[in-house]
Amino acid sequence: MKLQALRGFNPWVLIFVGMSLFHLWRGSLEDILIFGIAAIVILTQVFGLTTVGFKQQPKFGVIPIWSVVIISGLVMFFAERHGAWNWFVMLMFIPIGIALIFYRDAPTQEVPKFQVLRSRWVWAIWALGFGLTEMVAYLGSKIYDDLETFPTISSLMDPVIDTPIGRAAFVIFWLASGAYLFGLRRR
Repeated sequence: MKLQALRGFNPWVLIFVGMSLFHLWRGSLEDILIFGIAAIVILTQVFGLTTVGFKQQPKFGVIPIWSVVIISGLVMFFAERHGAWNWFVMLMFIPIGIALIFYRDAPTQEVPKFQVLRSRWVWAIWALGFGLTEMVAYLGSKIYDDLETFPTISSLMDPVIDTPIGRAAFVIFWLASGAYLFGLRRR
């Protein structure tokens, strides 16, 4: 593989691979599906193995995106936590996520501007630090059987997510943040 092909390399690839391995070890099927599929698709692009896919990243309008966000929020509001409808909403995002990342990259990548590189690395370092903190909390809570001393994100979020409005608000915030990060703010 040529060095030229790695110019567009994004440190998020390592985070997705690491999260996939962590959730595989942890035995969390939902998280393995989310991070594993994303990692595989992104790695095929990084190593130039993607010969199929969209010619460019798909562009979705604001109305379809906000429709998905609002409908998902409503489903989470009315559905029972860990119920069939929660699974349905989660599974619905797998093909949507694949559609957003399943496109062929140009064979050679331009060197990203300094601001893009800085942003990639700042976010990657933040995500890595956050992920390591979560892993230490998870391991500490399992080893010492003490979620109060070693609270995980799940244990901190559970009281909020247990309420219908908390589930709906979380999903809407999560999806709106993703839409913003994908660049919809510029349209």
